[in-house]
Amino acid sequence: MYTVEQLKKLLKNYRIDLYYFDEEDPEASVIYTERRILEENKHLLSPENLNFLYQYDLKAVELYEKYKKYDTEAVDWLKNTVQIAKSNLQKQVK
Repeated sequence: MYTVEQLKKLLKNYRIDLYYFDEEDPEASVIYTERRILEENKHLLSPENLNFLYQYDLKAVELYEKYKKYDTEAVDWLKNTVQIAKSNLQKQVK
C-alpha cells in the first residue's frame, strides 16, 4: 500500500520521466510502472493531483503519437502507459 506522499512523489516522477522521454531509453519501463501504480491508487489522490495526472496523461498520449513510428522497447512501454492513460482520459471526459 502506498501513502499519499509516496503517490505525490510518484506523480512528480511520472511528469519528469515524460518530459525527458527518449525513444531509445532503456529505462522507459519505469514510466509504465509509475503510471500503473498511480492508476491502482488514484482513489487516494486529491482532486488537484487527479487534475495533474490528467494533464500528464495527455502528455503521454502526445508523446506516443510523436514516437509511435519507432520500433523500440521504450516506445512499446510508452504504448502500454498510454493504454492506461487513455482509459483515465475517457473517464474524465464523461
